[in-house]
Amino acid sequence: MWRLDEVLKATKGTTLRVDKETFTGISTDSRAIGEGELFIPITGKTFDAHMFLLDAYERSKGGTVCEREREALCVTLEGTIILVEDAEQALLDLAQYKRQKTATTCIAITGSNGKTTTKEMLVDMAQRAFTVHFNEKNYNNIIGVSKSILSIEGNPEFCIFELGTNSKGEIGRLARATGPDVSLITNINPSHLEGLGDIEGVLEEKLDLFRLTKEGGKIFINADDPYIPARYKDKGHAVFTYGIDNNAEFRLVVDENLGWEGVAFTLHFPGDSLRSKTNLLGRHNLYNILAASSIAYGIGVSPALIKESIETFSSYSMRFRPVAAEKGYMIVDDSYNANPSSMEWAIKTLIELPAEGKRIAILGDMRELGTGSGHYHRELGRALAKSTIPVIALIGEEMKETFRELGNERSRLFDDKDSLIDFIKGKAGKGDVILVKGSRASKMEEIVEALK
Repeated sequence: MWRLDEVLKATKGTTLRVDKETFTGISTDSRAIGEGELFIPITGKTFDAHMFLLDAYERSKGGTVCEREREALCVTLEGTIILVEDAEQALLDLAQYKRQKTATTCIAITGSNGKTTTKEMLVDMAQRAFTVHFNEKNYNNIIGVSKSILSIEGNPEFCIFELGTNSKGEIGRLARATGPDVSLITNINPSHLEGLGDIEGVLEEKLDLFRLTKEGGKIFINADDPYIPARYKDKGHAVFTYGIDNNAEFRLVVDENLGWEGVAFTLHFPGDSLRSKTNLLGRHNLYNILAASSIAYGIGVSPALIKESIETFSSYSMRFRPVAAEKGYMIVDDSYNANPSSMEWAIKTLIELPAEGKRIAILGDMRELGTGSGHYHRELGRALAKSTIPVIALIGEEMKETFRELGNERSRLFDDKDSLIDFIKGKAGKGDVILVKGSRASKMEEIVEALK
């Protein structure tokens, strides 16, 4: 339940009309708004929910937020009308107000790669010992995080949020709203460069999470990252490090590579240790496990429960997930997204995985790399040229740069997915291992489905 005075205080809004002074909730969807809820019309690149103010009111009979420059749309509208400068910011302001009224410990995670998997692992670990609220899937932008905060019920012991960004200042806005007591940055790599400029821009953007973590809160630093340890300056936090290659308070030591069955390893905590096994593939997932385990141990989850979680956690769809095809080859579905560093890890893992037959890489564009896109795609081509992968299929406008660097008979560039799929079906056989990876916009999962 929201009172009108709370909404005005949180959003710094003013009333154009007052009918109801209490609302049953907050909604951004005019099609699914509940009775008595306050409607917040979000404006995007291709839509403006102010066009649905009347629809929302007729369903809710509650009230609406309206941006001041669109006030003319509200003149004949019934119900309580609240004017604000920016509807999206109003949604975030309401979320921040709700967070400040909620007695909980907040954990926030960001980074260039691995943040969703790390968050999901940590949620699985923490839920075994505490009451936990979290943002589902990868709903990590302003709207997704705001909705997640607004959906908190009661006072859970922990709230765990994944924070994402593709533009400067977004992590700062999300960190202020979530008010983290504990924070972790998985790594810094070239990603979302269209909005962040360069690797320095990525670093500065992500470091806002540490800067805005509550004084006295816990900071977890990846000791193996080439950027974070050198740049973070302690601001009165309890700082913990984790790593595989470098000395750290939380360490993971690989005991045995089990091929398609995963990895056996030992986790070393301050004053404790545990041996475990994961069925997740790739060194990048070991970092995700270590990051989640470090926080879990730091907030009081027992080693036994951490071990139990690790050994039952399965990979998510489109995130380096092995898929057995009917024709006897294995597909590694990593189609969810791609940037230069995640592409590098995926290719390394493909080469390391045991294969009775040949290895095949199907790669799509790496998007949102800004003016550096050509450079990173050419760099990928040079790396592939040095690899032992015998069949490389590329698709996408940006992949033309990769293809130019390959310059050998192992690679083919395709204009459409149907041609690529036909080519692979003619090449792939029993015992082969096929990696499929590309940015979200490339929809590489369509290739996975066709090859199953």
